[in-house]
Amino acid sequence: MGLQKNITVLIKEEKKANLSIEQFRSKKDWLSLSNAINQLSEIRESLKSFAKNGRVRIIDTNEAMNTVEGSGRYLLRPPLVGRDASLLHNSLKERGFASLVVCREPKTKLGLCPVVSLGSGVTVRVQVEEPSNKDQPTCAWFDYALGELGQHVLDMTDKQDGLERQLDYLIAHFPSISSYKVAYQKAALICGLIQEAKD
Repeated sequence: MGLQKNITVLIKEEKKANLSIEQFRSKKDWLSLSNAINQLSEIRESLKSFAKNGRVRIIDTNEAMNTVEGSGRYLLRPPLVGRDASLLHNSLKERGFASLVVCREPKTKLGLCPVVSLGSGVTVRVQVEEPSNKDQPTCAWFDYALGELGQHVLDMTDKQDGLERQLDYLIAHFPSISSYKVAYQKAALICGLIQEAKD
């Protein structure tokens, strides 16, 4: 099976896993929900491996956004915004490409670099150190920024009142931190805790 076909199969499986998560959550079938979350995590781990192809591509115009082809890491910057990152990620997915996409905002007065990602009706924003070369950010810097977004979501999850609220918070944020495995592990763990409380 060719690389592109592998990715296409994974994207179809990802869509099915997302539908399963919606269905099992609405039925409050915690065990099946936990399994579906773990399955989604595995699928996205595989997609992440295809996206990590050795460099970070910068996109900063609508023209460039409309001509992007291929799997990879993409960093959007002004005048593009977080919503553009989400649109690009979805567009690449529809065309059978695996991508990790994040948007950076203008440097703050403190010299930090805000990075932003969109989820299901939610926005995640954190401030990280500027890349040493803002025109050629390293893969290590990009992956660090993604990790900080994921950790921020976990920190905010702990502030939600009650296990079901925590679970829903995580599920809503999965699209914005799709490559952050710890979030899926936490969600699956919460499913188990809810089930234990019901037994």
